Amino acid sequence: MKIKNYLLLLAGVLSFGVAIFQLVISFVPKWSAFFGAGDTLVSNPLLLLVSGIGMTTVFAICGFYGLSGGGVIRRLPLLRLGIFFIGAVYVYRGTPVVFQILSMLDLFPSGVGVSLLSLYTSLVSLVIGIVYWAGFTIGWKQLGRKTVAASV
Repeated sequence: MKIKNYLLLLAGVLSFGVAIFQLVISFVPKWSAFFGAGDTLVSNPLLLLVSGIGMTTVFAICGFYGLSGGGVIRRLPLLRLGIFFIGAVYVYRGTPVVFQILSMLDLFPSGVGVSLLSLYTSLVSLVIGIVYWAGFTIGWKQLGRKTVAASV
């Protein structure tokens, strides 16, 4: 198995982990509030559950694209584009970690304190995005082929 396959397999598994986490906290409003859900969601358990299931579905689709790029499942449509944009969204969500760390070190002036929870979630997102992009970059040519699973 090539390094590209391992990276995209890891990215897919991490996305499934995020999906499971999202689903679990969707069932308990107190947990959702702890992890940053707004008052509107927390006060309406049905809305919280529906939106949580929706985001779980999005993260699961990201996981399937990672597995597809890793050659574990059949090739999904627009695989190359999908993996690129999934990585971009994760990296975009994770870039605040840089400013958070600089703020914690007093190198970047900020009037707002940095919570460890915000730091961790940004860091996790950034790492997942980098793994998607690394697999994308290394496997650019193979991801464009019609038979990704055959390259395993």
